[in-house]
Amino acid sequence: MPNNDNWTEGRFRAFVVSALRGATRRWPPKYNTLNAAKTEKRKNSKTGRMAQHYRCAGCGEEFVATEIEVDHIIPIASTDGFTTWDTFIERLFCDSDNLQVLCKACHKEKTKRENLESKNLATKPKRTRKT
Repeated sequence: MPNNDNWTEGRFRAFVVSALRGATRRWPPKYNTLNAAKTEKRKNSKTGRMAQHYRCAGCGEEFVATEIEVDHIIPIASTDGFTTWDTFIERLFCDSDNLQVLCKACHKEKTKRENLESKNLATKPKRTRKT
């Protein structure tokens, strides 16, 4: 591990994941996805100011930018857990056909479902073949 043994492997992994996720803020397919979800500029009911609205792919409602997130349709993290950095990077920096705009509530629900599914798969005993 290239950190002179100052960090645990988990801390190093978290640092690299955070840095990579930060780089996605400038990833062009993310902006293509946002542009495709734009509806119209109109008054934000909470602030009274004009704001761009986006349609949530989950519930179909419209939200301002602060109330949406760009979500990976196929999760970055595999249900099997971490595989390789190459796989992680390939899944993170995907094309816009694997991205969708979700409101925060829909994104939270989707993440909850994915985490539960991942947890259930992790706790199921592996089936072995009898020889």
